[in-house]
Amino acid sequence: MVAWMMTLLVGAALAAPASSQKSFNIEEGGQTWDFSYDWKDAMGQRQEVAFSLPASEVAADRDEVTWLQRQVMNTEVAKTVRQWGKKQKGVKFKVKVDNGGVTTEVSGTDKGVMQKALNESEVVRDDAIEAWLAEHDFTRIGNDVSFDHAGLAADYAEVLAPVAKALRHGTSSDREFVNKTLSFVQSIPYEARKKKGGDPGYRRPLALLSRNRGDCDSKAVLFLAMVRAELPAVPLSVIYVPEHALTGVGLPSERGDQTFKVDGTRFLYAEPVGPALHVLGEPDEANKKAGKKGVVRVVPG
Repeated sequence: MVAWMMTLLVGAALAAPASSQKSFNIEEGGQTWDFSYDWKDAMGQRQEVAFSLPASEVAADRDEVTWLQRQVMNTEVAKTVRQWGKKQKGVKFKVKVDNGGVTTEVSGTDKGVMQKALNESEVVRDDAIEAWLAEHDFTRIGNDVSFDHAGLAADYAEVLAPVAKALRHGTSSDREFVNKTLSFVQSIPYEARKKKGGDPGYRRPLALLSRNRGDCDSKAVLFLAMVRAELPAVPLSVIYVPEHALTGVGLPSERGDQTFKVDGTRFLYAEPVGPALHVLGEPDEANKKAGKKGVVRVVPG
C-alpha cells in the first residue's frame, strides 16, 4: 500500500495600521466595471487612478477558489490511477481517497509482479498530481505546495494592461511608474486573517481589486502583473520567506537601494503588501536578507 499527502504554503502577514487609501469607488456595469482610487504615496503626494475592466473577467476571478481543493484533486488523481490499474494484467488495484491523501493497495498471486505494479502506480499517481497542480496554477516550493504566483503574474499581465496604462499616466520614468504602482497596491487595505476561518487564501488580481482587499501573495501577483504589462522586458521575481511574500524588480539601482541577485540578475526589493509605504529598493527591516534566505521564483518571460 502506498499513501500520499501534501501541505499548502500560503503567504500571510501581521495586521498593520490603516492603509493610505483615501477613497475607493466601483460601478458595476453589464459590460465593464469602472474603478477609481485616491491614495497618498510614500512621499505624501496625493495620487489618483481610474480604469475599466471587463465584467466577465472580474466575475470569473471572484468565482475562483482561494485554496487548494485537496479533495477534488485527490479524487481526480485516484480516478487516473484506477483507469491505469484496470489495464494492468495479473494484479488488481484498490485506490481510495482517505485522510487527505490517496492510498493504493494491490493484490495478485506473484509478489514480484505486484511490487512492480505498485511501484509503477506511484509514478502514475505522482504524474497525475503534477498535471493537476499545473492545470490549476499551483507549484511546489520545497516540500510544500503553493499557488504559482510567478506564473500567475505573467498570465495576468494582459488583462491588467488597462490598469497599468492608467497608472503610467503622469509618470516620467519607468522607476516613477513602478513606485506609483507599488504605492497603489500598498494602499489597498490588507486582508488579515479572519477570527473564524483562518487565512482568506490567495485572491486573484481582479477579485482583489473588486473586493478592495488582499494579503501579501495576492498583492504580489497584482503588482508584478501590472509591471509586466507596462514593462515586459524588465525581470521580475517573487520572494518567499516564512509567513510572507515580497517581490523583486530588475530596474537599475540607485544610491541607497537594497538589492539581491538571482542567476546573475540583480533585483530591487519591492514590498507590495502595505500598509507601510516602502518605496522601490526599500524592503521592510525584517526582509533585508530575504533574497538570500528566502525562496525566489522568477516570473517567466
